[in-house]
Amino acid sequence: MRRLPALLAAAGLVVALSACSGEEAAPEVPPTEQLATAKAAFDAAETVQLDLSSRDVPPRENGVTAAKGAGAIDPAEPKFQGTITGTVEGIAATIDVIAIGDTAYLKLFTPEYEETDLDTLNAPNPAQFFDPATGISSLLTQTTDVKAAGQTRSGQDVLTRIDGSLEGSLIEDLFHLGDGTGTFAVSYGITDTDELRTATLKGPFFPAVEATYLLTLTDYGAPVEITSP
Repeated sequence: MRRLPALLAAAGLVVALSACSGEEAAPEVPPTEQLATAKAAFDAAETVQLDLSSRDVPPRENGVTAAKGAGAIDPAEPKFQGTITGTVEGIAATIDVIAIGDTAYLKLFTPEYEETDLDTLNAPNPAQFFDPATGISSLLTQTTDVKAAGQTRSGQDVLTRIDGSLEGSLIEDLFHLGDGTGTFAVSYGITDTDELRTATLKGPFFPAVEATYLLTLTDYGAPVEITSP
């Protein structure tokens, strides 16, 4: 019985410490705020490596199915250098691309880069992916129905997952896919340093077909030099 007061005092101390720990816990950041912070981190990075892939794309549908390369983030003159894979009039090809602002140079069945109007191929200008106002990062703050969705993994990264929806017009403007209508489901993966690492978009990219595009972004701020050929 003599030990009872001491035991009660110890139990009270544990409860008090637990209460203090609870009070000190950082409040959860709303997912919309996390997306805005990830946009700011992307826009400030200056450079990033992009890897775009797809699945469930009809084999003969015109459009981009993959892209891989380096991007320079700039509101005045965004840039891209890498490859784009797509289908034009039923013919699939992987093309070397340098895009600087509104101007694109392609190696399209030619040994040298040639200036090409991408609109004639109904292809997106990949440099525009890196325009903070209208590019990839702009999707983050235009996402609706935003909700936290736990965690996911990409390679060695454990990511915070945030799900939401995107208007079809945003997809058409940026990727030249879809008809500008409908709604696309999007799932973002964000690192603990606020970098957007992955984005998965699913919806009516093609008539009567739901396809999925997967975007991976790495090497924020790594040195990149992109010049006109």
